[in-house]
Amino acid sequence: MKQSLVEIKNLKKYYSTKKNAFSRNVSYVKAVDGLDFSIYKGETLGLVGESGCGKSTTGRAILQLQPPTDGDVLYEGENLVGMKSKDLRRVRRDMQMVFQDPYASLDPRMTVGEIISEPLEIHKISSGKEKNIRVEELLDTVGLSSYHAKRYPHEFSGGQRQRVGIARALALNPKFIVADEPVSALDVSIQSQIVNLFQDLQERFDLTYLFIAHDLSVVKHISDRVAVMYLGRIVEMGDKKSLYSQPMHPYTQALLSAVPLPNPNVKKERIMLRGDVPSPSNPPTGCTFHPRCSQCMEICKTVKPEFKEVDGRKVACHLFE
Repeated sequence: MKQSLVEIKNLKKYYSTKKNAFSRNVSYVKAVDGLDFSIYKGETLGLVGESGCGKSTTGRAILQLQPPTDGDVLYEGENLVGMKSKDLRRVRRDMQMVFQDPYASLDPRMTVGEIISEPLEIHKISSGKEKNIRVEELLDTVGLSSYHAKRYPHEFSGGQRQRVGIARALALNPKFIVADEPVSALDVSIQSQIVNLFQDLQERFDLTYLFIAHDLSVVKHISDRVAVMYLGRIVEMGDKKSLYSQPMHPYTQALLSAVPLPNPNVKKERIMLRGDVPSPSNPPTGCTFHPRCSQCMEICKTVKPEFKEVDGRKVACHLFE
């Protein structure tokens, strides 16, 4: 039986909004609206969906960078939600994040050596010569040279900057890493190098990933299981082989139909979604996907589908009830 490293239970993240400064009416943007899933030790769970569906917010809420509105985040059995800052700091050594923009996430006033060594100083792990040796080891691990430590972020290419971000995330020997669209800002030629680096590091250090992306091809390459997110909720989740070959949820089917095939002679039917993504501040009743779904039934408009197991996968759709 697989061992869960991270368990998410009814995770919610709402942002309050007012029409104007004098308004008493407060509405909420439901960025993440009741997620339930587990991430197993040593696996890569891919989280995919359209822009604005709540993927990045989910990653930040798991690491408590943005405290959740409701729900629980269990890491090795410990609930991180509401944990005291002293205890959270201890757990944070095991949980790190690689950010989407490799330039914005690095302080332009610090050298690469200072950026990578900062976690070591904050957690009082090493200093002086020992710290410098560790920085050189980390640079070598991600495919950079020791002389890069004295340079500043603006002197590097996008791919090299992302390697610096990965080296910083590895500094404390974490067990779990949230990779928030780590290749979306990079050239296609560099993306494969960074994805391969993630896989090599996982094998070498026994890492567990939550890999957030909107590129389904990248997710298919790196993930063991895939979760598909729509408007703050997970609509389908399962192992990548079965999910990519036989998608169950109409939204997953539409997403996968848009992925281009490498063979131009092979034609496949493209599923066109009608309308636009509804606002997360005013989501539709029942199944949030029903206004755009070609297989919509009356029950879909009023009753929220249960996220339950069907043929070894989990799916939230009335078609399978």
